Amino acid sequence: MAKTRKIDRTPANRRRNYFLVDASFLANNYIQPPMAPAGRERLRIEACQEWWQEIHCQLDAGTVRVYVPDICIAESFKVLAKKYYTQHWLQTPAAFSGVRRRLARDITMPTKLLKAQRRTVRFHDVSTSRDIIIAVDRFYELFMKSDLAVSLPDFIIVSTAKYLIDFFDVPKNLLHIVTLDRNLRAGTKKIPELPNAYDPTEAPDAVAKVFRDAPPA
Repeated sequence: MAKTRKIDRTPANRRRNYFLVDASFLANNYIQPPMAPAGRERLRIEACQEWWQEIHCQLDAGTVRVYVPDICIAESFKVLAKKYYTQHWLQTPAAFSGVRRRLARDITMPTKLLKAQRRTVRFHDVSTSRDIIIAVDRFYELFMKSDLAVSLPDFIIVSTAKYLIDFFDVPKNLLHIVTLDRNLRAGTKKIPELPNAYDPTEAPDAVAKVFRDAPPA
C-alpha cells in the first residue's frame, strides 16, 4: 500500500508534526531567492522558502518540532560557504556573514534561555550516537540493493529517523524527512520502516499539494 503523502497542519488529539531536515534544505532557509541565479536554481530556493514559511507558521502555533542531525548542521555551514566562495550567490562578505549569523542564531541558545521555565526551542540538534551509527550499515545495504547511492549525511538522516521512532517514540506517521536528495527520497519509499520523505523542489511535494488544514471526514 502506498504511503499517505499528506501532512495535517494541526494533527489530531493535540499531537504535533516532527520534521527531520537535511543540510541543503536547512541552508535554504537563509538564502533569499534573489541571491540565486534566475531560472531553475531560484525556483528551487523559492520552493524551499515556501516550505519554511509553512514550518515557521507551525512553529509559531506550537504544533511542530524540527530536528537536525549534528552532521547536517555542520554541512549547512559548508553549503553556505560554497554559495559564497565557489558559486558566488552571496556576493559580499556582509551577505555571507549575515546568512551564517542567522543560521548560528537559530541552532544555538543562550544558557539563560535554556534555563527559563518557558522556553521555545525552534531547532533541536540530534547527536550522532552509537545507535545511529550502527544503523547506517544496515541502511547502506538496503539502499545499495535498490541501486540508490546517497551520501553519509543522508544515511545519518534515515538512521536518525529510525532512532527517533524507536527511542523517542516519535510516531512514524507524524515524522517527515525533508531533503533535496532524490535518491534519499526514493529510497524511503522502498523501506516500510522509514517515514515519508519530501523534496520541496519536486512538483508532487509542493506546499499546496502536501499540507492540509484538516484530515478528510
